[in-house]
Order: sequence, then C-alpha cells, then structure tokens
Amino acid sequence: MPTIQVRTDDNTKNASSALFEQLGMTMSEAINLFLRQSIMRSGIPFTLSVPKEYETSNYLSDDEALVDAIKRYKAVNNKTDYDIAKAEPFLRAVEALGKQTAKRITLQEESVKIRLNHQGQEYVLDYNFEEPDNVFILSRKDGKLIVKDCALTKISATLELF
Repeated sequence: MPTIQVRTDDNTKNASSALFEQLGMTMSEAINLFLRQSIMRSGIPFTLSVPKEYETSNYLSDDEALVDAIKRYKAVNNKTDYDIAKAEPFLRAVEALGKQTAKRITLQEESVKIRLNHQGQEYVLDYNFEEPDNVFILSRKDGKLIVKDCALTKISATLELF
C-alpha cells in the first residue's frame, strides 16, 4: 500500500489527532476518508468559504494566499505541482509576525516573495532557496527603494528598522 507524507504544524497535528481519536479513528483513517470523499464528489468534500468579516477586505489568510499562489504558479508555469517544503521555513517565519493585511504570495522556481502591509507600511519579503537562512526585505521610503538583508529569524526586528 502506498504512503502519503503530509507536512503540517504541531498545533494542527495535535488538535486533529485528538479530534479523530474522539471520533474513534486514526489520522490515517481520517485522511483516507477525506481522499475517498473527494473522489466520490469529484472535488473537496466540504464548502470552502471566506468568513463574513473578510468578504469585503483585501485580507487573505495565509492558507488562502498560499492556495492562490500555488494556482497562479501552476497556471503561469504550466506545472502540475510545487514543492512547498522548500518555502516552509520562510512561511513559518512570516506566520510568526502575526496577522498582516493585503498579503500576496508569489512562488517561483528558486524563491518565494510575499507582499504584505506591516503596521501601515508596504513591504516585499524575498526568500531565495539558495540562501535558506536569509531574507531580503524591500520597501519604499520618500520615493527611494530600501533593501535590507536579514536572517530568517530576524524578520520582525528588521521590519522595525524601516
């Protein structure tokens, strides 16, 4: 029988494992149930929706922005998949900043870019897979482009320097 590996954060894994245990099933059984229902319904077996508070805003949750980015990557590059595992350290570092507004993620073969509004200022964070410990942060101030290089763990502190 084939094996499928799934990456998720600790909180999601622990919460879902506890839920499935209460329902009398394992994580593997729950995932198989999801896959079978997806096949049977020829799509996601539940309704995807945007909560009312976000319907009229520019806000995209991390998950929605990432799904949108993957769809755009596949369409533009005529590819069937994207190895999101390469971007995971960067996405987790940005997630640690807390909720941001107007987030847009752009996936490329060797990098990920995220456009976000942090405390009223627009930034582009550029993460290159060849330099997995560094991030370039770009912003405009007084009509000039400012670029700062920082460690992956220092994004928040570097944003405060702008």
